[in-house]
Amino acid sequence: MRLALKLACLLSCSLLAQQPPKTMTKMVVQLQGSDVPDDSFAAKPKTIFRAGNKYCRIEEKPDPEHGIHGVIIVNEPETWMVNLADGTAKHMTDPGPTFNCRLPIFAGWLSELPGDAAKQIGGLEFGHEMEFFTAGGAKPDKGPELQSQQTNTYMLSFGDISLALFTYGTPERPLAVALRRGNKHQILWYSGYGEIEFDAKLFDKPSGVKIEEMKQ
Repeated sequence: MRLALKLACLLSCSLLAQQPPKTMTKMVVQLQGSDVPDDSFAAKPKTIFRAGNKYCRIEEKPDPEHGIHGVIIVNEPETWMVNLADGTAKHMTDPGPTFNCRLPIFAGWLSELPGDAAKQIGGLEFGHEMEFFTAGGAKPDKGPELQSQQTNTYMLSFGDISLALFTYGTPERPLAVALRRGNKHQILWYSGYGEIEFDAKLFDKPSGVKIEEMKQ
């Protein structure tokens, strides 16, 4: 009897794990910073989708100067890096043992930071902003009015790095997240942030492109 119960539990848990999520987070973000020219590709808005740690998608604007129109699709353990401009894609399979898509907000800073700081800052991800700040002990304070919205502010410091999250609305959602180190700073503005119905097609293997398999 005990064996039968264990087998039934394992089967039900397996079936539950295979069920797709019901919702996903959609974000539209735009970068500003001391070293980000307003007319640069880096300053163009990006659309990001996230459902848990299995499904992630990033849609970039076209970059005609470099012949790139990038879309990144992650359906762990599979990842496709698509270039819509030339109809090609590169496919990689995550070797594991863990399978988590990562969306660090300040990814461009990580190579410049010491190991501990890079690990800490790398934990701040799109779709998990509130969790990061509250897990770090940040408490909400009344923040400034930004883009006609009254905000709450959450602050954290890691050595010489300051992070700030500005939220608004009920329930709270990000309006901006900022990093400052010395005389350099960056801020990500959210022009859209919300839960929508999960769309599995956004995370399917891309069609209509020539796919190159990448060696691990």
